[in-house]
Amino acid sequence: MTRTPHVGSRGHTLELRERIVTAVREGHSRHSVARAFAVDPDTVRRYLALAEQGRLHYVGSSSGRPRRVTAQHEEHLLRQLDEHPNATLTEHARLLQEATGLTVSFKTVDRVFARRGVTRDRTAGRQKPA
Repeated sequence: MTRTPHVGSRGHTLELRERIVTAVREGHSRHSVARAFAVDPDTVRRYLALAEQGRLHYVGSSSGRPRRVTAQHEEHLLRQLDEHPNATLTEHARLLQEATGLTVSFKTVDRVFARRGVTRDRTAGRQKPA
């Protein structure tokens, strides 16, 4: 078995899951496989159970909380950007709250713009104070 680096919380590739299951089926202990592939022993157990059920390829959905910003909010932000091209992200968050009642941070507004492919110079059209 070759040790692989830790892959983080985004999940593991199907190839890695198959290698984990194969290693256990070849006689390696679950704990040694977990150490070798830098995963939790419970992950090894879960992958074995999924393989027995024929569902190793299954990738579950995120268990995180749902987004508060809906597609309608995102569309509103894009219209708002057209109407107020020089507004800061904080100003866009405030305008969104005034229009829809949804309170979000400037970081959330930035993530919405990034998801929608909006890249812009945040200082465009602004004059530097003297």
